[in-house]
Amino acid sequence: MTKVLFDIRPLLEPRRSGVGNYTLGLMRALLSSAEPGIEFIFAANAAGRHLPDETTSLVDPQRHTISLTRWPNRLLNAGVATTGWPRLEDLHGDAAAVYLPNLNFAATRRPLIVTVHDLSFIRRPESFSPRQRLWHAAIRPAALFRRATHLVAVSEHTKADLIDLFGLAPEKITVINPGLDAGVRPAAPEVQDSLRNKFGLSRPYFLYLGNLEPRKNIPSLLSAFEKMPDATELVIAGGRGWGAEKIFRQAAQSPARERIRFLDYVAAADRAALYSAALALVYPSFYEGFGLPPLEAMACGTPVIVSHATSLPQTVGATGLLIDPYDIDSIAEGMKAVLDEPALRARLSAAGPAQAAKFSWQDSARRLLGVFGQVTK
Repeated sequence: MTKVLFDIRPLLEPRRSGVGNYTLGLMRALLSSAEPGIEFIFAANAAGRHLPDETTSLVDPQRHTISLTRWPNRLLNAGVATTGWPRLEDLHGDAAAVYLPNLNFAATRRPLIVTVHDLSFIRRPESFSPRQRLWHAAIRPAALFRRATHLVAVSEHTKADLIDLFGLAPEKITVINPGLDAGVRPAAPEVQDSLRNKFGLSRPYFLYLGNLEPRKNIPSLLSAFEKMPDATELVIAGGRGWGAEKIFRQAAQSPARERIRFLDYVAAADRAALYSAALALVYPSFYEGFGLPPLEAMACGTPVIVSHATSLPQTVGATGLLIDPYDIDSIAEGMKAVLDEPALRARLSAAGPAQAAKFSWQDSARRLLGVFGQVTK
């Protein structure tokens, strides 16, 4: 029996977003596809926090274990950063390998596999608060990457960044894309209508979905939307990140302010309908490691307008409309093209689900199991 200790700390966040969704998607797929010879210890330090029921219900206690310690997060992180203790295997039980689905504080003497989503904290440090920069510095990414037995990159772009910034050997890095949840598919017209009524969306709308933070380039999206007809709305859905106040101030001062809607965090159950009812998802991000919202939007048959930068062209392939994130006119032209050209809108809508179908959690899990097997030989 091969035991793998799987760090599930990202699932403790009350509002699950990118890394949390990635962790849960992989966990589901691994549990449904793992052979009898592998056992998982799903581990977290959960002082004052709780795993959601949808997580605990996945785990068959006859085969796998959920191990929760009550260490305060700050104390554990400080100990790992300064003394290299406590080790994960001492807290949760021994294992043949340890897997981190994101950069985090971790001490272990076992083979370590780490997924790297992006290196925006190095490429675009201005997008992070001082506290976030301190957290990344304390993790010491360079040392973590050297110590790791193997790294997983979520895209070819992230792998190239790892090689470029840290001089890592290409063979130390395996690209494993995120997958797509089964519930992300076109919503029926009546479900879309219900969603519109729920949020009071009376006009055709462009959608942005994601955290509100500097690298997402929402100020440029707001400026581009001002060039759109009065009959349209801009819906911005996502949790408030560092720097969100600047976005709210700009929106409040915009001549289109009456047509700009902020929905805050939208629950997973509503997202497919929110995508499906939109004219297009507009995602003008300066930097992405992968770009899950465009993938989800394509799966719902919604046209996507994305930056030509970093990983996004790899994610959307030929089925997305690429724009220059540094050029407001380019963003606006992409939006107007989808609005004014029904044939283009229909083509993008029809092609999206096939592109999205290329990304499967089952395939991601199969490839990750291969990495586990490689490092535990």
